[in-house]
Amino acid sequence: MNQLKIAAAIALGLALACSLVSAANLSEQDKKFLSGYENAHLALTADNLDGAKAAVPKLGNDGAELSESASLKDARAAFEKLSAKAKQLTAGQSGYYVVNCPMLKKDWVQTSTTIANPYGGKDMATCGEVKK
Repeated sequence: MNQLKIAAAIALGLALACSLVSAANLSEQDKKFLSGYENAHLALTADNLDGAKAAVPKLGNDGAELSESASLKDARAAFEKLSAKAKQLTAGQSGYYVVNCPMLKKDWVQTSTTIANPYGGKDMATCGEVKK
């Protein structure tokens, strides 16, 4: 019975190790996307539409909607879709935090635990809670 428990523990440990290794390996394209995403995030936190649009080249095809944004409201709607991808890419990665604004009920990813709310901009810059 003890050997069975040991074997199960080893198998579970190996499975976890394999998943962590695969999660730690972001492609160069993924890293570029996340860099552009962070730039857009910081620009939207500062209510800077032009700055958010400047991040588009790093976002690749995913940045098309952001590039066409005519207002901060449009840019934030596009950013919400980018956030879904960022959450997938950073799942299991160290150095990335999923943050939620309970008032607006929106999530985003950032590289710091200091809240910088891209959906609320300057008016709500510190509104949010780190989820992970």
